[in-house]
Amino acid sequence: MNEREKSIARAAMRAYQQKGVAKTTMTDVAREAGVSRQTVYNAFPNTDAVLRGAIRSYIEDLWQSVLTGWQACASLDEKLDVLLHHFALTPWEFLHSSPVAAELERGHNPAGHDEIAACRAIFREDIAALFTPWNDTLQRQGTSPLAVSDFISWSIEGLKYNSMAREDMMQSIATLKALVLALIK
Repeated sequence: MNEREKSIARAAMRAYQQKGVAKTTMTDVAREAGVSRQTVYNAFPNTDAVLRGAIRSYIEDLWQSVLTGWQACASLDEKLDVLLHHFALTPWEFLHSSPVAAELERGHNPAGHDEIAACRAIFREDIAALFTPWNDTLQRQGTSPLAVSDFISWSIEGLKYNSMAREDMMQSIATLKALVLALIK
């Protein structure tokens, strides 16, 4: 995505947060982005493409925050804190700060779900790489670094959509972290 497309995609995400995916129009996205409707169509040919772009941009921004945070970390424990903050808590706060949180929690259209699945591939290997020093330990337990990466990813998805209170979310994040760390001991 070029910078204009990223700007429009970020504006679309803000519009979705205010009105929901189903009620957000290309005009709403254009208004939020400060561009003409035609400029939005030049960047994204239809509403599914805008949704895909918004999701991809949001996840890429989160992932960049994780990678930046990891640079200051010395341990797996610290890296998990960064990962869970940016990939679990931050999206949960975004979701629950929305006046249309219930609609956003129900999910998006199939294009949105497909884009989320495609984005997982961006970070799947990097998360798995955190666990490669414990590959033998994981293998003895019948699992692998990639399986742990998938487990973390799917668990985060479940937490984001099923935790209604911040306190519950924080407790669930702590439990997930403890379970993951227990795998390598």
